[in-house]
Amino acid sequence: MKKVIGILAEKLDHSLSPVIHNYWCKKHENNFLYKKFEIRKTSLKTFFNNFKKNKNLRGFNITIPYKEECLSYCDKLSPSAKKIGSVNLIYKRDNLLIGDNTDVIGFSKCYRNLKIKNPRTVLIIGAGGAARAVLYFLNKEKIKNIDIFAPTLKRKLGLEQSFKFQNFVNKTTKLNKKYDLIINASSAGMVGKPKLNRNILSLVVNAKYIIDIVYNPTMTDLLKRASIKDKDYIGGLKMLIEQAKPSFEIWTGKSIKIDKEIYKKVEQNI
Repeated sequence: MKKVIGILAEKLDHSLSPVIHNYWCKKHENNFLYKKFEIRKTSLKTFFNNFKKNKNLRGFNITIPYKEECLSYCDKLSPSAKKIGSVNLIYKRDNLLIGDNTDVIGFSKCYRNLKIKNPRTVLIIGAGGAARAVLYFLNKEKIKNIDIFAPTLKRKLGLEQSFKFQNFVNKTTKLNKKYDLIINASSAGMVGKPKLNRNILSLVVNAKYIIDIVYNPTMTDLLKRASIKDKDYIGGLKMLIEQAKPSFEIWTGKSIKIDKEIYKKVEQNI
């Protein structure tokens, strides 16, 4: 019987994680199978109770909207997950459920890939689990002038307690006219989600670098605008694959390399 790993969310229609991990399972570790776990919020406790008892289920990734919700079900958190306040990976060690966050690894790869050096001003769009991972990384880089845009102020206090940033803005009219780096850490622009605000798109003209964590579509409206304006940009596909790698390695104990084939596989399924 194959060992099971997977991804947990409320809805997983557009998830590409099974494509990534089952490609790696076939190539590197044929004793594993990656599945989708679509679970309602009211059934989370039952799911975790069953997970603890099921020796064949080795762990799973977590995505919207459970990255913060699942913290309470972990017996132990990695230092980064504890600080970020969200998990996207859970695995078993010595009968304990360990929560970790590899989003920060994925984002760091995007950031380094663009060769960004000391951005004076940064705009983060979104205030959820992914934004927390971005803030964690930027704070470690000692980047100070960070603005956060989210339509609601309800997450402001939670972020203030954990991270350093300049302003939390809920109206685009209150944003600066110029940011060196713009990061979309929200689901805006994703297939089936609302589009990114036009006023934010207009900020691209004065920016130097653009990062969009959305991977479906691969070329979002934000990235199209960045391309037209000849800005350095990177999309969410790299972050998706780079954050998946450490998850797979933790579950299987195998060290793997990211090749061109995995990008082809994922793009074929978008």
